[in-house]
Parts: sequence; structure tokens; C-alpha cells
Amino acid sequence: MEVSYVANETLIEQADKEAIERLNYVFSLQKKAFLQNPNPSAKQRIALMSIVPDMLRTYRKAILEALNEDFGGHSTQQGDLIEILGMFERAKYNIANVEKWMKPQNRKVNFIMMGSSKAYVKSHPKGVIGNMVSWNFPFDIAIGPMLDQLGAGNRVILKPSDLSPVCGKLLQEMISKTFDEDQVAVVNGGLELAKYFPTLPWNHMVFTRSGNIGKQIMKSAAENLVPLTLELGGKNPVIIHEDSVNNSNALAEIIGVKAVKRGQMCVTPDYCLVPEKSLDIFVNNLKKAITDSFTENNGASHATGIINHHHQIRLESMIEEAFHQDVSIIKIGNTPKNGERNMSFHIVVNPPENIRLMREEVFGPIFPIKTYKNEREIIEYIQKGDKPLGLYIYSKDKEFVNYITENTESGGISVNALAMHAALPSLPFGGVGGSGMGVHHGEEGFREFSNQRGYFIKGKGGVLKLLCPPTRKQRMILLKM
Repeated sequence: MEVSYVANETLIEQADKEAIERLNYVFSLQKKAFLQNPNPSAKQRIALMSIVPDMLRTYRKAILEALNEDFGGHSTQQGDLIEILGMFERAKYNIANVEKWMKPQNRKVNFIMMGSSKAYVKSHPKGVIGNMVSWNFPFDIAIGPMLDQLGAGNRVILKPSDLSPVCGKLLQEMISKTFDEDQVAVVNGGLELAKYFPTLPWNHMVFTRSGNIGKQIMKSAAENLVPLTLELGGKNPVIIHEDSVNNSNALAEIIGVKAVKRGQMCVTPDYCLVPEKSLDIFVNNLKKAITDSFTENNGASHATGIINHHHQIRLESMIEEAFHQDVSIIKIGNTPKNGERNMSFHIVVNPPENIRLMREEVFGPIFPIKTYKNEREIIEYIQKGDKPLGLYIYSKDKEFVNYITENTESGGISVNALAMHAALPSLPFGGVGGSGMGVHHGEEGFREFSNQRGYFIKGKGGVLKLLCPPTRKQRMILLKM
């Protein structure tokens, strides 16, 4: 019997076929537009960034409603603070500094060799940049890097996650009514679009999600040698020094940040390292901090729901596996009713290293607590795994802090605070090793999305001509000098 094979494109759902067609269209449109204006002025860049805050003000109510629908519940205050006001700060910072960043940076030249010649580095736009946006911050991760990319003079295409479809649809409406699509565009779609997106010859691409998918993105992008910025999260440790075990402010902050997005945040504290002799004291203090603030409705008014049923099952299976290992599990809050996604908080005390809870990024309201006997154990434990996106230390002891920071690697560090290295517009944000590569935010984000072009302008004097043949004798004198 003869088998007839169907072309791959016929297997693509109609919606994704249309999305891929739209992506190809706007990609071609932006490529042509970039060639017509490959180096926008500071005034043009500032004008584009300046309309972002007004866009967010106009759509504030719709943004908060979309977040609430996609997450099955979302804190209004957290939506305002992170997804909206955070973008105001980034826009303000970039607008204030982009003209300075665009100026050529002079480099030293050897006067004897080169005379009055000049050398400098000038940042040029890269071109058309693609951004595959993660579902956990559907506006922040789309618009934040976009501000850096526009500041660097580029054109941008955003692909929202299909796990936050209401937010994705709203983002497309917001962008289409604010920007010309040859400048910024949004393309929504499912799995086939996600697979196709990194195969285009982007001038740069940004991807935010897990390391496993990040590897697939790298393979696809490598076909066109596309430079990447990857933010891949990871298991971010919180290190508690003996002097901070009873620090009520630290405890409140730790569990407060853990509650943001109900732990579904790339810079969320993933696990905690505490002195072995103070384990019981710390666990009791942490339990009280959670109970005081997040017991009612499992903190529904302060946090979000789990993004979908699949992710909730993943988290529940982590708890179940730990339970079967006879590990101490402290549950704080109520079991959600069917259909609810406001999962309760869990403290898991000294889980073994071979279970999923310690092998995978938690990304939920589960907090493993591990103990250490001495400082060297801390270093060995952190360094044996992938390098985290964030590393957090609570201590008044400067020597302790310096020892930890100088002997570990991570994307960023916050001392006596959590996640602040990722919140400041002036600090570069990104991972290293398993937690990613490249950065965005501020000046480093501007440089990331620019081509650092070296210039050499020959002047008078110097002996450059001696470098060329056939003046062998003179060149030997020069080499001896």
C-alpha cells in the first residue's frame, strides 16, 4: 500500500499558519524600514520611549483585568507596581540617559605609532529584534526590554506566551494602537509559532523561560548565527547568617517576595540555607511570618493564582514526592477548591537532593529549607549546581557577606534584600551559565542591543606606513624600539 505524506505546513493549525504569515509580513516590513532609517536620532528614540507611560496609563484597568483572568486571580497592587509602574521607571531612566549613551567613547591611541589619529567606539542599532515573552510577567518582560531596544534605535517584534492569552491579546491591541507596526509589532500564536519564531534571521533575540527550552532556542537561532539574550531563571538561594535568624523584617521580606506571583517569578527565592543549630527557630519564625500575612484565602488578595492546572499539578506532585520521602512538610493555608488556583504555602525542611523539589526550579509557593554547619558548606552547596539568577544574603557581618559573594557566581546579588538587583533600572539584569546570558536594563541593556562599532580615523604624523612592506630595514628598527 502506498503511503502519501502530507506537507508539514498542513499539520500546522490554521491559527498558527496565519500567525506565521503575519510574523513574516511584519518581519519583512521592519527590515525594510530599518534600512531606510538605520540610525535614528536621540530625539526620535526619546519620542518612541516617551509614549510608553501614556499607553500604560490608558490601558491600566484593562491590564489589571487581563492579569486577573489569565492567572485566575491577581493582586491589583502587584499588577500596578511590577507590570506598570516599573515600566515608568525604566522609561524615565532611559529617556534621561540615552543621549549620553549614544555619544562616541574615545579610545587611546599610541602617539608615536599613529600621530594625531583618533579611535572611538560608537553604538549603532542592530536592526530588528525579536522577544519571546514569558507568561509570568506578560507586560514587564515585553515592554521593559522593548524600552532598551527602542533606546538603542532598533525595531521590535514581540511574541507573548500562549499560556497568558488574554494578556497577549491585550498587548497586541495596546502596541498596534500606539506604534506603527514597522516599528513595534506583536504576534500571538501557539506552539508552531513558538518553534518558528527563533528560526528567522533576527539581528538579536531575547528569550525568557526555562533552561531546557532555552537550549532548543539556541539551536534554532544558531542556524542564522542570531545573538541571544537568555533569561532562564534557576534555583536562587537565600543565605541566612546566624545574626539574622530572628530578624523579623528579613523574614517578612523573604515570604513577601515569595508571595509575589505566588512564587512564579524568575528571581523568587527558591530555597533557603540556614545555620543547622538554628533550624527550628528559623522555621518557626518563618511559619509565623507566613501565617500572619498570607493565611486568609491563601493570600489571594496579595498574590496571584497558579498560571494553569498543569502547573498546579506539577507543584502538587513535588509536595507528594517529598511526603513519600518522609520529609517534614509544613502546610500553611487551605487546600484550594476544585477550579481554584490559589495554592497554599508549604515549607519543606531538609528535603533530599534527589527529589524534583531540589533538582528543578520550584516556581511556586513551596520553600525548601536546607541547613549548613559552616561557611565552606554554603559555597560548596551553591557552586555544585547551575549558577543562579539571583543570590541573596541576610547578614550584618561584612566578612561573611564578602566571603559568600567572592566565592560564588550568580547573575546578580542582593544583600539584606531580595530581588532588588532585578528591579533597579540602573543595574544590568541577566543570568550567567545555567541561568542565562546577556542583560537588559539601563546602559548595559542599551549596549546589549547595540553594535559596538570601532572607528579609527587616521591623522597626521606617526609611523603607520612602516608597518607595510617593502620597507624591511625601517620596520626592523621600529620593532627593536
